[in-house]
Amino acid sequence: MARPALAGQAPEFVGPSEPAPAAAQEQGILPYRTVVEGVEEGELRTLLEGSSQLIALGEKPPATIAGLRRRAEGDIQRLTAALHSEGYYQPAVDLEIDSEVRPTQVTLRITPGPRYTLQAYDITFDGNPPPAEAEQPRLDEIGIALGMPARAPVVVGAEQSLVSLLQERGYPFAQVRERKTFVNHEKTEMTVRLAIDAGPAAVFGPLSFKGQEEVEADYLHRISEWPQGEPYDRRVVRNLQRRLAATGLFSSANAETAAQPTPDGSLPVTVTLVEREQRSIGGVVNYSSDVGPGAEIFWEHRNLLGRNEKLRVSAIGSLIEQSGDISFRKPAFLQADQDLLADLSGGFEDNDAYERQAVDGLIALERPLFENWRVTGGISLGYEIVDEGADNGEGERQFTLLGLPVTAARDTRDDLLDPASGSRLHFSLTPFTGAGDDTLLFLTAIAGGSAYYALDSDERFILAGRARAGTILGEKNDALPASSRFYAGGGGSVRGYEYQLVGPLDDDQDPFGGTSLLELGGEVRVRVTDEIGIVPFVDGGTVYDEPYFNSGETLRWAAGLGLRYFTGFGPLRLDVAFPLNPRDGVDEAFQFYVSFGQAF
Repeated sequence: MARPALAGQAPEFVGPSEPAPAAAQEQGILPYRTVVEGVEEGELRTLLEGSSQLIALGEKPPATIAGLRRRAEGDIQRLTAALHSEGYYQPAVDLEIDSEVRPTQVTLRITPGPRYTLQAYDITFDGNPPPAEAEQPRLDEIGIALGMPARAPVVVGAEQSLVSLLQERGYPFAQVRERKTFVNHEKTEMTVRLAIDAGPAAVFGPLSFKGQEEVEADYLHRISEWPQGEPYDRRVVRNLQRRLAATGLFSSANAETAAQPTPDGSLPVTVTLVEREQRSIGGVVNYSSDVGPGAEIFWEHRNLLGRNEKLRVSAIGSLIEQSGDISFRKPAFLQADQDLLADLSGGFEDNDAYERQAVDGLIALERPLFENWRVTGGISLGYEIVDEGADNGEGERQFTLLGLPVTAARDTRDDLLDPASGSRLHFSLTPFTGAGDDTLLFLTAIAGGSAYYALDSDERFILAGRARAGTILGEKNDALPASSRFYAGGGGSVRGYEYQLVGPLDDDQDPFGGTSLLELGGEVRVRVTDEIGIVPFVDGGTVYDEPYFNSGETLRWAAGLGLRYFTGFGPLRLDVAFPLNPRDGVDEAFQFYVSFGQAF
C-alpha cells in the first residue's frame, strides 16, 4: 500500500499490514515497513521497487533485526545494479533502520546521480569478410541514437537486432565475437565497441521434408513457395514453420539449416514433421426454453486426398430443424494462398414463421486480403418449398434461387470458444435472382462484428460486445421467400425473447420477418474461480419490414445473467434472460439457454 504524500513529494512505499507488536513477538517475526526516498514517481521508481527484496518479501518479515539488516544490505547491491542498467553510474544508496518505531522502518535514500549518455557505438567486422556496405545495418535500424541514455537493455537489444538483421540479409551464421564497454565518468559518457563475425554469405539451397506419412510432399513444396537460390533470410524459415503449423496437419514442424553452406554457397534446409490425427468425430447438445433440445454430430477428415483437403459431414436435429451438411475445402487450389470451397446442405425446418424443405449448394474461392483478412467469392444455387401458412396448407411457394455471394472477414480473436482479446468482423453481399412461383431479384447485405477486451492482466474481467445489421433491397417484404427474410430473437440473437419472435408479427402473432435487421449485445465476463464464471449481459434488437430501419418497430431489450463452467475444451454456458420491454400477450417472462461456448 502507499501512504499519502505531502505536496511535491513522491508517495512512500509501505509494506503490507503487520500484526500488533505483542502478536508479532509471539510469532517470532519482526514486522517492518519500507520507505523509498529520492526518486519521483515514474518508470525508474517502478524499476527500483520491483528490484527490492525488502518490498517483495514484505509479507515474510525476518525474525531478528540482524536478518532484516542482511535483507536491506542486499537491496543496496540490487538497487545499485538496477540504476547502472538505466545509465546511472554514480549512484548512492543509503540505508537507515529505525527499530524504535513500530513497525520497524527501513529507509532507502537513493541519489541516482547524473545519467550517462551513449557517446559512440562502433561496429567492426572481423573473421570472415564483412558484408557489403549496403547490407550492413545502420545504427537507427538497431535502435541506437548517439546521445541517448546509456541504458543496458538498449545496448544488449541492439546487439540482438544487429545479428538478426544480418541473418535476414544473407548471413545465417552471424554472431557477436566481443563487446567492450567504456565508461568516462568525467564526461558521463559511454562508448560501446562490437566485434562481429558475419560468417559466410549463403543462399537458400534445396528444401526437404521428413517425418510425414500421409501428407504428399508435392503439396508441402507448393505451399512453401520456397525461394531457392535467393539470399538467406531467417524470416523465410520462420514463416515456413508458421505456414506448415497453420495447416493443422502437424503437431510440430521444425526447420533446421545445414551446419555450413555447400561449396556453391547454398544452404540446404530440412523440415522435420510430426503428423497429428487427421480424423475426428464429435457432437454438441443444447437446450433452450423456446426451442427445446437440439443436437449436432459431425465427422471430419482433414487430409482426405493427402493434400490437406478437409471433408466435414454434419447433421442437426431439433424440434424445429432436421438437416444435414457436407462441406469440402481444398487448400492451394491453383495458387498457394487460394482455397476451393464446396458445400451441399439440405433438410427440413418447421417453426412459427414457416415450413421449409430445401437443398442448397455453394462453390467458392477464398483467399487472403491484407493482414488478417480473408475474402470469398462464389456462386450458390438452391431449391426450396416454403409454406407460410403451415396450419391450413395455404401459402406454399416454390423457388429456385441463384446467388453470387461475396464475403470479407477479419478475425484476430485469441480463442474461438472463449476469446479474451481481439475482434471479429464479417461483411457479406449477395445478389439473388429467383424463378418459380414468383420471379425475384434482390440484394442481401449484412455487416457484423464482435470485440473483446480484458480489464486485467489475469483476464478475469473481460468486456465483450457484438453488433449486427442487415438490409434487403429490391423486393418488398411479402414478396420474398419467408426463409430469405431477417428474423431476430433467441439464443443466437436477442436473448430473453422467443426464437424469431422479435419484429413484425402476423395476425396469429407468429413472426413474419423483415427486410432490415439490427442486433446489439454486451457482456461482462467475470471469472470467479478457475472453473466458475458469471456473465451479466444486455441484448437488444429488432427487425423492420422496410429496408431502411424506419418502419416504426420498437427496439426490444433484454437483460440477464449467465453462469459458465470452464472445461479443458471451452466453457459450458447457462444463460437466463428477461425481456425489459415485453409485448403484452406475446413475450414470456424469461427464457433460458444451455449450450457450449460463449454466446458470441
